[in-house]
Amino acid sequence: MSSAPAAPEVTTELFGGTFVIDGSGFYPGLELINLVVTSLDGPLPSGDIVQVRRVAHDFARRLIRDGGLTEAVRRNVILDEHTEVAVGKLFRCLELPTPNVVKAKSWGRTHFFPYSRSLVHWDARVRYRAKGEEVSAERIYLRGGGAYAFTVLRKDPNVGRRQAIQDGFNLLYPLHDDSPLDRIAAVLRAQGYVDSDPVEDVIERKSVVVESRWTELYRDGVANILSYVGLPSVQRVRALMSWTGIWIVLLQASESSRYVNASYKGIILDCAGEHAQLRRAAQRSLKESLSVIGEASLAASVKLGSKLNASQLGQIKGFFASTASTCGLLNSAKGRRHFTLKLDAIESLVMASVCEGEEREFESFAGDWLFGRCQLVIGRSAAESASLLDTFDATIFEENERALAERIRATGMLRVYSDATRMVAAGAVQ
Repeated sequence: MSSAPAAPEVTTELFGGTFVIDGSGFYPGLELINLVVTSLDGPLPSGDIVQVRRVAHDFARRLIRDGGLTEAVRRNVILDEHTEVAVGKLFRCLELPTPNVVKAKSWGRTHFFPYSRSLVHWDARVRYRAKGEEVSAERIYLRGGGAYAFTVLRKDPNVGRRQAIQDGFNLLYPLHDDSPLDRIAAVLRAQGYVDSDPVEDVIERKSVVVESRWTELYRDGVANILSYVGLPSVQRVRALMSWTGIWIVLLQASESSRYVNASYKGIILDCAGEHAQLRRAAQRSLKESLSVIGEASLAASVKLGSKLNASQLGQIKGFFASTASTCGLLNSAKGRRHFTLKLDAIESLVMASVCEGEEREFESFAGDWLFGRCQLVIGRSAAESASLLDTFDATIFEENERALAERIRATGMLRVYSDATRMVAAGAVQ
C-alpha cells in the first residue's frame, strides 16, 4: 500500500477543509478575518484565485514576547523604556487565547484579536539566511479551517445574502480606522513584514465546498452576526470568531456520522450542572463524537490509499476537542470534560440565530435553532426528537432548558415579558 495520507488530506476528504490541532481554537476565525481583510478584490472575491497582501505585525508580537529585538531597534520606534512598557501592556491585552499551550509562548504563537483592521495579521517566523535573520509570512497556525469558512461564504449561491455579508464585513473593517489604538498599531505594523507583491492563497483554493444544511447554517449565522451594526465592533468580532469555531465542531460531528452511515442524534449539553445522569450523558456525547470522528477519519484515509497513523488521527480528533473547549462548548480543556454552553458561546449563538432589530421566542430558539438547525440537545422537545426520553426523565431536560434561559438572561439577551412570553434578542429591538 502507499504511505499513509496526511491529516489535511483526510479532513479535506471528510469535511472539505483542513482541520488539524495546530489550527484549532480561535485560529479558524482569525484566518477567516485575515482573508476577508487582506484580499485584494474585496471581502468576498468571486474569482477562482484569491490574492492577498500579508502583514505579519511581527515587531509588536516580538516586542511583547521578548522576540529578540535589539535595544537599538526598539528605540528607533519607541521613545523610551516607560513607553515600551505601556505599549507592551496594551498589546498583551489584545492577545488571542491560545489552546494547547503548556509553556511560555513564542512570539510566533502570539496573535492579536482582530478587533480592527490595524490588528489583522498573518502567521510569521524568523528564517536565518546568509545575510542574517529574515521574517517571512507563512502558514503555521492558520492551517486552513478559516480558509474553508471563507470559501463557504464567498461561494454562496444566494446573491442577496452574499452581498449582505460583504457589506457587513466592510462596515466591520472600514478602510480608514483612526482611533488612538489604530494609530499606534499602524506605526508598529509598518516596522514588520509586509508582502511587497500580492500572493495567491493556495490553501483556500484547495477547500472543497459541497452545498448542505451546514453551509446554509454558517452563512445565515454570519449574516445575522454582521447585521448588528448597532453593537460595538469588538462584540461582533468575538461572536464571529466563536461562531466559526462552533460551526466547524457541529459540522465535524454530523458529517463524520454521515460518512460512516452512523445514526446521529446531536450533541447533548449539560447546562444545569445538577443531574449526574445528564452530566454523564454530556460526557458520553463527547466520547461518542470523538469516536465517530476517529472512525470516519480512518475510513477516509483507507479510501485515500492507506490507514491513517495514530499521530495524524490525534491531530484531527484534537482539533475537535480543542476548538469546542476554546469556543465555549466544553466545560474545560482538560480533565473530565462534557458538553455545555458557556456565556461567550451563548452570545454567539443568539447573535447567529436572529438579526439586529428582531427577536424570537425562547422556545423557538431552543427548539428550532439550537436543535433543529444546530443539533444541540438541551430541552425536552429536543430530547424527545432525539429519542432520549425512553432512558431519561423528561424533567431533567426541562430543568436543563430553564438553566439555559437563566444563562441567556445573564448575558442580557433574554427579555421576559410575562410568565408565558420570553424573547431572545441581541441589541435593540424594533
